[in-house]
Amino acid sequence: MELREHILENALTLFYSRGCKGVTMDEIASEAGISKRTLYEQFSDKEELLVCCMQRWEKNGQYMMEEFSKTTLNTLEILLKIHHFQSEQMVQLSIDLVSDIKKYYPQVFKNTILVSREHHRERTKAFLLRGQEEGLFRRDINIDLINELFEAMMYHLVHYNRGALIQKYSYGEFFRCSVICFIRGISTEKGIRYLDANIIKYDNEM
Repeated sequence: MELREHILENALTLFYSRGCKGVTMDEIASEAGISKRTLYEQFSDKEELLVCCMQRWEKNGQYMMEEFSKTTLNTLEILLKIHHFQSEQMVQLSIDLVSDIKKYYPQVFKNTILVSREHHRERTKAFLLRGQEEGLFRRDINIDLINELFEAMMYHLVHYNRGALIQKYSYGEFFRCSVICFIRGISTEKGIRYLDANIIKYDNEM
């Protein structure tokens, strides 16, 4: 692994667990097993490092989605795997990371987090449209509204009372009572039959 990638991987670990405000460049260098001077040779400051970390985060998510698309039979399976992956990330993610970036690094928030959210909306909309073509999602739904409702629901569930819900309930309960119920509600009878036949597989993975 190249030095730059090694630093990003270790910095992301710290940002994931603690947010970004309280993590110092000294700690990042120590976590990566390098000197602070070496760290600054790769990244001019913490803001640049944070931008690269968020871009890597987005890139990792895109890669996983592409891999899911290559190995799945239909849109419902892709969406289940994607949201399983994303919800798993949310559980591991510090509740402070996104809020820290928005408060202390507004330009980074604008150029990375907001851009990432827009990309996610576009991908989700494409999947919903494809699901309609496959006969898995109802055609009488407003896809743009569904997209926004789903994003708002996931954000609220994760951030409600500083993550109290995902601390109180198991990941399996969280996944089934949010993502699965939501997707089932917009599915056709064909889609519901697929979900009912396959959901136990996802429960067992959580």
